[in-house]
Amino acid sequence: MELRDILLVLHIAGAGTWFGANIVQAVVPSMALNQAGATASGWYRIAGRLATVLYMPAAILILLTGVFLVVQSEVYDFGSLFVAIGFVTIVIGALLGIFVFGPVSRRAADAIDAGDSEGTKAATGRLATFGVIDTLLVLGTITVMVLRLTL
Repeated sequence: MELRDILLVLHIAGAGTWFGANIVQAVVPSMALNQAGATASGWYRIAGRLATVLYMPAAILILLTGVFLVVQSEVYDFGSLFVAIGFVTIVIGALLGIFVFGPVSRRAADAIDAGDSEGTKAATGRLATFGVIDTLLVLGTITVMVLRLTL
């Protein structure tokens, strides 16, 4: 197994982690909200922490392995469209984690604990909307990477 193969496996594992975690976060909230309040608010508190304990390490892994894959390539460079799209996706994902998923997850948990159904609905709806956007962005980026789109 060559270094490129190891880097590619790690790169794909990072992307799979990001995509898979998004799918879990799309499915679990409705299950959690059907449970007692502490279960639902606990889920959102945990989901808010995923930005730092799961998504950030996955994004760093994707970024580092992606950079090394490009550096090692004789065919692709940092000007390749699919490489640029990958970088943009990581930046957008980081910004969404910092400014949307973390704080809005905490807001959802606080609203659930306070019995604020309107606040819960607003926060969970915002999370669902941005979750779909993030998931489609990741899926689109995976597609672009597999197809190695270029200009």
